[in-house]
Amino acid sequence: AVARMYYLDQLGQQEIAEIMGISRSQISRLLTRAREMGVVRISVDEYDPCDRELERALRERLGVRRAVVVRTAGAVDRRAEPVRRTIGYFAAPAVAERLRPGMVVGLAGGRTLAALVAHVRVEGGAAHAPAARVVPLMGNIGPTSSEIDAMELSRTLAQRLGGTLYTLNAPAIAQDREARDLFLAHEHIRAVRELFGALGLALVGVGSLEESAFIDRGVLPPADLARLRDAGAVGEICGRFFDAAGRECASAYRDRVVSIGLDELRRCDEVVAVTNGARRGAAVRAALKGGLVGSLVIDDVGARAVLDEGGRAA
Repeated sequence: AVARMYYLDQLGQQEIAEIMGISRSQISRLLTRAREMGVVRISVDEYDPCDRELERALRERLGVRRAVVVRTAGAVDRRAEPVRRTIGYFAAPAVAERLRPGMVVGLAGGRTLAALVAHVRVEGGAAHAPAARVVPLMGNIGPTSSEIDAMELSRTLAQRLGGTLYTLNAPAIAQDREARDLFLAHEHIRAVRELFGALGLALVGVGSLEESAFIDRGVLPPADLARLRDAGAVGEICGRFFDAAGRECASAYRDRVVSIGLDELRRCDEVVAVTNGARRGAAVRAALKGGLVGSLVIDDVGARAVLDEGGRAA
């Protein structure tokens, strides 16, 4: 009777409690029991969260190795954070499928990437997780710890996979070249960098000169952004700025970055860009063109922008 009133007649639990002469907490327990007994059986029509047409277009037109395009265009709320969470939730299973026992997995920093890592699950739970070696691909973006830094994302993923975390205790951008060289010479950082050559999977974000964690954290002042733009920069991966052809730009930052090099990234078995939004279309297109990334996790709005950029380039 309680299940009928709640699910079919759509009465509230308080109203049902008054009709039945019992407490609201008892109503809640009865509804739970009704589901457990099979009195109530809930079914939801199959929903594909991915846009298969856009995925196919990315593979055929731009040579993307694997594409996961999450539908968000119909969302009521198109603010950045809900879009990132939607991408992270629905794309995480596809990324988890790429993990193998003992694999070396590298992570950059980034907000969309953080949303994805938060939802990585391994079928069978922690006991069946691959004991991966997880390594940050770059130093920390700012002086304070942030949940979107490569180190923190690597820590979270290592815990989920029951794997080993390697630490890269350095800033993403050192004071100058000499300071950068001192960091790179440290034996701990050398040990981490040796793993860059054994990466089976790298997960990176793609920033633009308009939107990136470096801008949000105040690392890049307007004058430096202007100089990067003059140098031809259209995008950024792991703190390294590249032009429309995917080549690293000659800039003052190039010799200060503590991160995986773009040539090292190209040699990785599989590099997955995890990003979102139309404003990153040109940056993602350039990263694909330059072979910096081979696979893509993105929203449908961002995917169309990447394809549009491709059409204009052609």
